[in-house]
Amino acid sequence: MNTVVESVLTVCVVLISTELLRKFCPENQMVSFVGGLIALSLLLSAVGALLSLDVDVSLSGTKVQTQQEELTSYVEEQYDQAVQQDAQEYVEGLLASVGIEAKEIHIFTDRNEDGSIVLTEVTAVFAYPSEEERAKVLLQNVLGEDVRVTVETGG
Repeated sequence: MNTVVESVLTVCVVLISTELLRKFCPENQMVSFVGGLIALSLLLSAVGALLSLDVDVSLSGTKVQTQQEELTSYVEEQYDQAVQQDAQEYVEGLLASVGIEAKEIHIFTDRNEDGSIVLTEVTAVFAYPSEEERAKVLLQNVLGEDVRVTVETGG
């Protein structure tokens, strides 16, 4: 801000000096040349003052906050989908290790208070009742008692 005040003061002094020079000196080439130099120095001074200004071009706080919330929501959604896909591939691999293939597998997850994602439920549909029983025992033993396992025949 100081540079702007100095520049305005310089412009005023130069304008007053130029006007006094024109009043007291007759119009000739020398006065025109000096006037041109003064105009050039005023222009350079004004450009220098404009370049030294700190212009705040930041976005409004609400717009930035809205964009941040949208980005956070998108990232969390993508992370949830990736976790569900990974869990589904894990369950498919687990069943394939004992020679069982499910027609459908549905994975349900939830977030803890600390923000981590936990597996809450696995639902699987099989073609034969014998596969259903083996898969239920296997999934319950491997996934633990915190995960609800639902298996069905048909689908």
